[in-house]
Amino acid sequence: MTRLLALVPGLVLGLGLLAPTAADAGTGTTTAAVLRPVAPDVVPARGLVQRAMEDRVVDLVNEQRTSNGCRALKSSNRLRKAARRHTVSMAQAGVMSHQLPGEAKFSTRITRAGYRGWSLVAENIARGFSSPESVMDAWMNSPDHRHNILNCRLREIGVGVVLEDDQLWWTQDFGVR
Repeated sequence: MTRLLALVPGLVLGLGLLAPTAADAGTGTTTAAVLRPVAPDVVPARGLVQRAMEDRVVDLVNEQRTSNGCRALKSSNRLRKAARRHTVSMAQAGVMSHQLPGEAKFSTRITRAGYRGWSLVAENIARGFSSPESVMDAWMNSPDHRHNILNCRLREIGVGVVLEDDQLWWTQDFGVR
């Protein structure tokens, strides 16, 4: 499906904050909104659009960070993998949540995607926004989401976006190792 411009922007955001647990072995976790990744059998053109939208979110995040005194984040394929997988799960379930029924918490999902040895992770999720610019505007206007984006301790980012039933689902996963 390539009707991305026909989507109606939504106003749905999710935020989660996690404190370290014994299972995290002394590491910190922070959560915010989540998205669903595109299934592996997606048409190549759709995959290119997905990648371009994800990369645009990273660019917009880094513009915000550098204009607010933080260093730019480095893209992480492992965080992107975690973000995409969760985004796909949310979109398929039709539920925006940092933890879907039967799903591991986001810090465990990030570790299982290969992002190991982290000391702090964070997540933002959203759905219904029709462009990288509109979802970033919403996140920046939400104090908790904004905090994750402008947390200068974080060093890496992975973004996932998926189109499901004419609606875009978004996830940002952040980390530092």
